[in-house]
Amino acid sequence: MGRTGKHYSISTQFVLLLLASGIFCAALFVGLHWAVQTALAHYFLDSEIEERTMGQRISNFQEYVTEHGLTVKDTQAISQWTRGKPLILIEIYRDNVLVYSSYAQESLEGNDAAVPYYEWFSYYQVEFADGTAEVLLYCDDAYRYFTLATIGEVLFCSLLFLTCFLIGCQRVVRYIRLLKGEVQAMEAGDLNTPITLSGRNDLTDLAESLDAMRVALRTQQDQTAWTYAANQTLISEMSHDLRTPLTTLLIYTEILRYGKYQDQEQLLSYLNKIDAKAHQIKQLSENILEYSLAARSRQVELDIPSPAKETLLPPLEDAVFHLERCRFACQTDYRLRESLVAVHKPFLRRIIDNLTSNVAKYAKPHQPVKLSAWEEEDQVLVSFENVPDPEAQRTESTCIGLSSVRTMMEKLGGTCQVEQDAALFRVTLRFPRQTPPAS
Repeated sequence: MGRTGKHYSISTQFVLLLLASGIFCAALFVGLHWAVQTALAHYFLDSEIEERTMGQRISNFQEYVTEHGLTVKDTQAISQWTRGKPLILIEIYRDNVLVYSSYAQESLEGNDAAVPYYEWFSYYQVEFADGTAEVLLYCDDAYRYFTLATIGEVLFCSLLFLTCFLIGCQRVVRYIRLLKGEVQAMEAGDLNTPITLSGRNDLTDLAESLDAMRVALRTQQDQTAWTYAANQTLISEMSHDLRTPLTTLLIYTEILRYGKYQDQEQLLSYLNKIDAKAHQIKQLSENILEYSLAARSRQVELDIPSPAKETLLPPLEDAVFHLERCRFACQTDYRLRESLVAVHKPFLRRIIDNLTSNVAKYAKPHQPVKLSAWEEEDQVLVSFENVPDPEAQRTESTCIGLSSVRTMMEKLGGTCQVEQDAALFRVTLRFPRQTPPAS
């Protein structure tokens, strides 16, 4: 069954996963950056860290000036102190005149213009060799912390991006591993476990194809098993069907060999029976395709309806003769009138022969075997009735004969009913009565 819903290729899913992870991590970076920057700014502005740091730097600068005896005009030496401190801008004022700036030192030579005094700046008094001067320091100590925080945020969001992408890919990897295990199980012969279908992508299509292949292989395997079993049954049935006429044929040939017949008429009768059995065996051999697998599923063509007496009594009389030769006492009860039946004569001979063989094998010796034929409203019935032999029944039976009888009776439009207990074994054949053809 096809799966409904929008279908995505694996490459499209990876692209969407990349975009989703990127957007999520970018949004997280923006929010995290704003929060960290705000927290750091609040920390540095609202604390005394900047003031203490500035006082420490002024003290260091004062020590540097005193140690080297610098004047405000020693610009090179003052600039030497600012080297290695890229976050510091120093300006020196005397009488409100800017005499030194680490940012624009050369342009201040000869400058005598006074600048206004800004109260919101912190001016520090520094003693130079040529007098006191006011020093203004611009220092951004928080810059390094902001930079380190930004680098940390970038690294964190990058790792999170990779993690999100790998977690998304892991679902695909797990599904591939699952399919691998199920394919290996199918390769080992497990064709009953369905292939797992998950998602809506190329792997899902592959899983559907694999499951369809599994179903096809299981069907083929079942068909092969059925074909093998049917062939085995065919061979067994053919062997069983050939055994009874061959046995009867041997009995007649034995009678003729030892001259156990009364007159020429009986001799001809036996020869006719031998001829009939030989033709039956020949037909069974030549019509092997009739019992092939194709023929087993095909309906047989029934003969033209004929009187039940003419159709059923001859094979029943042959059965009585065979059983009497096997030293069974037979009792017959034929109550057939003008009913018509339509049979397939090769099947009818096989059915009677199978039942005769079954009685000869499993009936109790010295007990009568009763063969009956009678009519009901819409059926003509034939039954074989005997007392089962417990000793013979201990021998393992394949029940091929009765199975074959049931199959052939179904194809003749009738049924085969078996009744059995310790004292009675009865097989009843039910043939549907046919109406006379319209004149």
